Amino acid sequence: MPQRDEDDDEPVFKKSQWGTNRYVYNANNPIGLALIIISCVVFVVFMYLIQARKGPFEPPKQTPWSPSINENPTYPWDEHDEHEHDTPPTDATPSAYATPSAGLTPSGGESPSAAR
Repeated sequence: MPQRDEDDDEPVFKKSQWGTNRYVYNANNPIGLALIIISCVVFVVFMYLIQARKGPFEPPKQTPWSPSINENPTYPWDEHDEHEHDTPPTDATPSAYATPSAGLTPSGGESPSAAR
């Protein structure tokens, strides 16, 4: 096994030369170079999976709509008598107890008694 010189011992991470206090992979170290290559491969694979919508980025399967399990549901408005809410009568005769509301005349203006 060949001997390595002490000068060739490079760290895996080194300080960034961009003036920040961050550390970056050292390409002069074989492990740092492997980490750079693995990071690039993982990035390319994830970009492909996102673009192709595969793997964890695959949209969920669309299931067709289906009616509820209960084929004949009952609703609160169905519990009343069916003939109770038929169409209103067509004759417009007011009842004997009808009173005008808010002092408005049928034409929409105020009645003379409400203006006083």
